[in-house]
Amino acid sequence: MGLEDRGLSILFTDNKGIARLNKKCFGKSEPTNVISFSYLDGLPNEMLGDVIVSVEQAAIEAERAGLPFYQRLLSLVIHGLVHVIGFDHEQGAGEARKMRYREKKLLHRATHHAAYQQISL
Repeated sequence: MGLEDRGLSILFTDNKGIARLNKKCFGKSEPTNVISFSYLDGLPNEMLGDVIVSVEQAAIEAERAGLPFYQRLLSLVIHGLVHVIGFDHEQGAGEARKMRYREKKLLHRATHHAAYQQISL
């Protein structure tokens, strides 16, 4: 993506932790699966953004969908990353399609990496 010189922080928390953050930042008192903050407009070599994922919510969603936990967790990290780089599915159907396309490309690339292949055995 041409952002190799930028850092990304990823924080894993539970539903209580993400609900607290969701309330503080967005005024919503319920837990969500992922929250992201973009610093894309910063200087080169600075942080790209923050992605916060509820591991508890990822487990719930994985079970509901019949997916392995690590697969759902990875998809949430990627979803947060795609928000960080500027996509927002809440900006209309066209933007949602672009975002989903980017997520699919990144998920495909990640799941075909040797490190992912080791955990999926």
